[in-house]
Amino acid sequence: MLERLFENTVSALCYEIGAAQGSLAAPYNDAARFVLRQHGAMPRVLGWGVRTATLLFALAAVARHGTLFHRLPPARRHVQAAAWTASRFGPCRDLMRFYASLAIMALYSRPSAGPAG
Repeated sequence: MLERLFENTVSALCYEIGAAQGSLAAPYNDAARFVLRQHGAMPRVLGWGVRTATLLFALAAVARHGTLFHRLPPARRHVQAAAWTASRFGPCRDLMRFYASLAIMALYSRPSAGPAG
């Protein structure tokens, strides 16, 4: 159950990040798979920390919006992600930076993203 919640949250985050890029077309499943693979390759102690923080992020949406992050409509997902990105609490900002970095790398590495530079 927690594994599925983690995967759904990562996927929803990748969709949020991809949509914010504007120039990259959905779907963003490839980015979500890339992020999940990178998470799986992390040392166990780091992976568990990221997993725990991600699950807390998903559950924080319940307190703020009444449902889990991945079940929110896009506008509310944006509000939740923006709140954590601008948080005064460093680990919240770091988690969002972690996901944004990996998702953007995956999205701009697509063959259809065009030549670099």
